[in-house]
Amino acid sequence: MRRQCLHFVARWGAWGLLSGLAGCVEPYMPDVISANANYLVVDGFINGNGATRIKLSRTINVATATAPPAEKGATVYIVDNSGARYTVREVSSGFYKSDSMVLTAGRQYQLRIATAGSGAANYESDLVPLKVSPPIDKLEWVRQNNELQVQLSTHDAQLQSRYYRWSFAETWEFHPAFESLLEYKGGIVTTRTTPIYTCWRTEQNTSIKQGSTAQLSQDALTNLLLFSILDRAERLEIRYSVLVNQNTETPEEFAYYELLRKNTEAVGTVNDPLPTQLIGNVHRVGNPTEPVLGFVGAHTVQQKRIFINRQDLNFPAGWAFEDPYAACTVGQELAPDPADKYPISVPFTRVFNNPENIPLDYIFNGPNKVGYTGTSRNCADCRTRGTTTQPSFW
Repeated sequence: MRRQCLHFVARWGAWGLLSGLAGCVEPYMPDVISANANYLVVDGFINGNGATRIKLSRTINVATATAPPAEKGATVYIVDNSGARYTVREVSSGFYKSDSMVLTAGRQYQLRIATAGSGAANYESDLVPLKVSPPIDKLEWVRQNNELQVQLSTHDAQLQSRYYRWSFAETWEFHPAFESLLEYKGGIVTTRTTPIYTCWRTEQNTSIKQGSTAQLSQDALTNLLLFSILDRAERLEIRYSVLVNQNTETPEEFAYYELLRKNTEAVGTVNDPLPTQLIGNVHRVGNPTEPVLGFVGAHTVQQKRIFINRQDLNFPAGWAFEDPYAACTVGQELAPDPADKYPISVPFTRVFNNPENIPLDYIFNGPNKVGYTGTSRNCADCRTRGTTTQPSFW
């Protein structure tokens, strides 16, 4: 087992849950809360060196607890100013994807959308130039104070980029609190054959990270801080990787995402700026006054991946990482249990036939198996937070 338990909770250990309520400001509910808006939302960009991915949905009022409805069944395609056309097919509800493409630099591109159903309408984005992104020169990490800083360097010798945006996906290997050597299968507790101890988790960062060299003589960014990780974070405990995507933008696209960033990340206190209306570059054909949310740019994407192993960080012995397993405990089931009127014996169980309970190991009395230790699924089955399938790049 990964952790030693100082005692067993009699009969069963609980997975704790704490919740708190706090507040000091009386909420204000403006009239817009009840507005029944149903505007199209276009999320994505035209990819000049890969597959274009577009998500279409509809707005809902902020009082609605459900997810925004997907815009299904639309006809979506890309056109350029020379008349070439590229299909973007619906691959799942509201998600549209093209084949991998290499678009021609020097042309302008736009997205066209024809929605289906009773409210069918045509939409199109403004023609925009294909921005060719320079490569990422360097992606590295620096340990400083109590955090790990991931830094990036890039440049464009032709001075044609100037406006940059980055996105990144983090992947890390992890273990749950306890290793299970047993499993409930076929009505009995037996030796485990289904692996649930080693998993990988991937998270796509949703924050907006941009940078500009418009005020600099050189079109270069050196050791730009992309993001930080606390050095006690679970993701650094075994092995960690981050894939960074870089693309360049037009000044208009950069300004749109800066405003979106301020509206979504810097609103919440009395000192923050007031949210302002976003004006994108997608319009309804024949009704340009109808609000449409989204800005569709066109650019190539450059990628770079780095790995960080625990050994690279030289953590001292006994270094404590912070993970979601602090409340995990171990319980036990005796088999037979002297308190039972109709006792059962190993390999049978009354506890671990519940899929939310996971047996860990046998309890022995000398050479005899007299029961099992166990815990909740959240504490022993890593699949509740990740996948046991190792990523192809690992």
